[in-house]
Amino acid sequence: MGSVGNAVGRQRAAAGLRQQELAARVGISRQSLSVLEAGRSVPSTEIALRLARALGCRVEDLFWVDPGRASLTVEMAEDATRPTDEARVVLASIDGRWVAHRLGAEEQSFVSAADGLVSGRVKRGSARVTPLDDTRAARDTLLCAGCAPAFAILAARANANRAGERVVWLERSSGAALDLLARGQVHVAGAHLYDETAGDFNVPFVERRLPGRPMLVFNLASWEAGLVVAPGNPKRIRGVRDLTRAGVSFVRRQPGAAAQDLVERLLRRDGHSAAVVSRARLVAHGHMEVARLVAAGAADVGVALPAVARAHGLDFIPLAEERFDLIVAKEHARDERIVRLLDTLAGRGFRREIESLGGHIVKDAGRLIADTTARA
Repeated sequence: MGSVGNAVGRQRAAAGLRQQELAARVGISRQSLSVLEAGRSVPSTEIALRLARALGCRVEDLFWVDPGRASLTVEMAEDATRPTDEARVVLASIDGRWVAHRLGAEEQSFVSAADGLVSGRVKRGSARVTPLDDTRAARDTLLCAGCAPAFAILAARANANRAGERVVWLERSSGAALDLLARGQVHVAGAHLYDETAGDFNVPFVERRLPGRPMLVFNLASWEAGLVVAPGNPKRIRGVRDLTRAGVSFVRRQPGAAAQDLVERLLRRDGHSAAVVSRARLVAHGHMEVARLVAAGAADVGVALPAVARAHGLDFIPLAEERFDLIVAKEHARDERIVRLLDTLAGRGFRREIESLGGHIVKDAGRLIADTTARA
């Protein structure tokens, strides 16, 4: 028999009530409410009704039968750059399918806990996953992928004061994020890919990778990408040509990363071979990891954002201004979770916080850049 899952604590927090306040309204002790919220007791029908009335919701929003720890059959998200032996996963329901993404240690700062553990081997893209808790939060998850640290802030602000629903950001390269969106394994992708032929960011890549499918492209921010170096710039690095010098160690990004495309493109434009940066020994999986490696002295230089450089006490050498956009399927544009995410993106609070990081331009945050419907 399954146990009873509950969202009393989550609903109480969303209502802005302390345990003592809610307990007084319901007519029980704070200790009893604490035990109930922790799932160590099941309320009587009368107490359940009182709780629902006090919180302004249905009993079904507070309590449900949890089938326990029965495993789920899930679709494992494909990402060739991710390790294949991680057992921890985050879950989301996308178009009626359970999708699981492996979590690495670098994401512990952004995802508080995994939703489940892989049970057994992954076969033909599917696996059995044992949930670590009830699956209601996972079912309501809005899953986003991209490499901009500002994406993490957007997700955190969108999550504020929301009961039951959550936005989860997975740090993935721009190319990997678009691939995941094309396979229906995330709801939202973030990218800052530049197409030299079209002279535009992201839209040409969206049209090529999701041909014939109406997509919406919204701006998140623009920034000046550049080289991050140790304080004082001891190697006297002035631009990309210095990356070809003997004795300069470069930390590259994984395949599909827009930052890696940028430095290789600039090298070729100046008549230099990109081999030295495309074959660099050290590989980082995000802007923050680039900065950590440079700050630790493991590499002399890498490509990242000025805000990341400042956070790690590094010097910054600007290279080019880039535009970071969010991409969603037009068919999902009316999903309440995406509407709230875009409202957060266009909100004053988000803009002020991102501007405080330095190096970000958010005047167009939330603006519709492109609707590919006419081109589909």
